[in-house]
Amino acid sequence: MGPAAPADGGAAADRAEPGPSRGRERLPEAGYLIFGDSFSRIFSLVRHVEIGIKPYKGGSAKGLTKPGNTNRADIAKTLAQRPGTHTAVFVFGSVDVHMSYYYCKYGREPPEEIDLEAIARAYVAFVAGLPGPAQRLVVGAYPSSLIEAESVPKSVAAYGVLSEAQAARVDLADCSLAARQGRTRAFNAALRAACAEHAAVDFVDICDELLDPATLQLRPAYLDISTCNIHVVWETTILLWLQRRRARERTALASEPCRSLGAGPSCRLPWLRERTDSRFESRMRRSLSRYLRDKELEMAAKGIAITRLCYFSIYYNRSDSGGAFESPCIDETSLSTRV
Repeated sequence: MGPAAPADGGAAADRAEPGPSRGRERLPEAGYLIFGDSFSRIFSLVRHVEIGIKPYKGGSAKGLTKPGNTNRADIAKTLAQRPGTHTAVFVFGSVDVHMSYYYCKYGREPPEEIDLEAIARAYVAFVAGLPGPAQRLVVGAYPSSLIEAESVPKSVAAYGVLSEAQAARVDLADCSLAARQGRTRAFNAALRAACAEHAAVDFVDICDELLDPATLQLRPAYLDISTCNIHVVWETTILLWLQRRRARERTALASEPCRSLGAGPSCRLPWLRERTDSRFESRMRRSLSRYLRDKELEMAAKGIAITRLCYFSIYYNRSDSGGAFESPCIDETSLSTRV
């Protein structure tokens, strides 16, 4: 049930598939290994010899809980062969929350209600039981990027999760933003609770930072111009992972029972930020400009109207303490004015 390219321009295929330089590269023998679904490839924007990415197309958290699963076996083998790994990062769950939910309920006979809490517990237990001394970090599922409820059946059909006939039977009440973001938050809460039970497993997520609390929509800075694309904008999202935390956020994290590798002095993922340089943000601007240019040309060639703008204006200051990222300021200045 791996996602296919969406019908409105193939944004997922553009950015989610391993390229020749990233998909076949050598993984570090000692360093940071990131395993996950297509969302894990956001971290590939940080190019460093100590960071390796192993994406699994359409990979789900539930799949990893099954003894015969090939992704499960490959992850275990990879870690067993690299006992010097410092941290293993796991980015699974978005497929379960945003795809498998609809497949189980509308694509199976008889229909099933997916048990996201049970999946979270079993997934974290798998992560905790992997071979090797590496610390493990579970990244929470990303919130839904789709705005209108009507876009959800179109999206799951475009990704090949449901047939057109099955998608036509989807109850729009199951597609409301409140329902979708509620499932994401419930799954992440279950992940956090499960991680708290294992000394070697930490948890971190940016779900709340990605969302507008008033509307539950993904903030404009993270929205792709493709309205059926389930992915967030890579460049703005990686900068969010790298930004400094505000003092009150650090205080709140210190009181939580679950640890987080990102709960250090000021950053969610300090080890990731330490492996960037002073030109990283400007490279992200250029990267996103290229992506939007190519995407707009592709959609225009297919006769697809662009109805959504992509907003991107993130600034950071360099400090004397190691060049850390400051909290970005996001405004509503459009990078693309063509509609």
